[in-house]
Amino acid sequence: MDIFKAIKKETKFLKRFNIIMIFLAVILPLTMYLTGVKTLFYYLYLLIIEGLILIAILNKLNSTKIKYNCINNRLKFKTGILTKESMLFCDKIILVHTEKMEEEMEIIIVSTVNFKNKNLKPVLKGFYKRFPKLQKELDIIRKTEEEEQIYYYQIIRRGGLRKYLLLDCIYKNCVKAVYTSECIENIKIARGQTLV
Repeated sequence: MDIFKAIKKETKFLKRFNIIMIFLAVILPLTMYLTGVKTLFYYLYLLIIEGLILIAILNKLNSTKIKYNCINNRLKFKTGILTKESMLFCDKIILVHTEKMEEEMEIIIVSTVNFKNKNLKPVLKGFYKRFPKLQKELDIIRKTEEEEQIYYYQIIRRGGLRKYLLLDCIYKNCVKAVYTSECIENIKIARGQTLV
């Protein structure tokens, strides 16, 4: 399936999910009112169910929301509802890697600059244990550089299928970056060259 059709299906599913959850949130108190049941147990039970419905809606919105733009060599993106906007300089991104596929895809971005971005973490030994393939790639990059640098990474987990569009935006604007083979496969999906 084409990625754009998959994104349309995902948005339709999210709209249906939200409509059903709001319908349940309205119908449950209405049925309790119309039946005339007035016990404390039912009120508490209804309150817990309403809270769970609200949590389900917020969780679904949080896991699929992503906003991004790239202007003047600055990639700005925000994933989730309550997170702050992250900013990366496109020419300072040195490595882009992806793990998994489709909605569970994680985009790992490695940069040389930590500027106005609290989500960037320094690359330490734990990072290499978690992503051993990236250690080889970073060793190759280190050999080409004259001076020793500290690298920072950020993992993008939220965003649903729209992360493919973000990955395509990164590929278009971050021309100095090295892209792993898994990342290139996902870029092909984002550009419609490979079907999901």
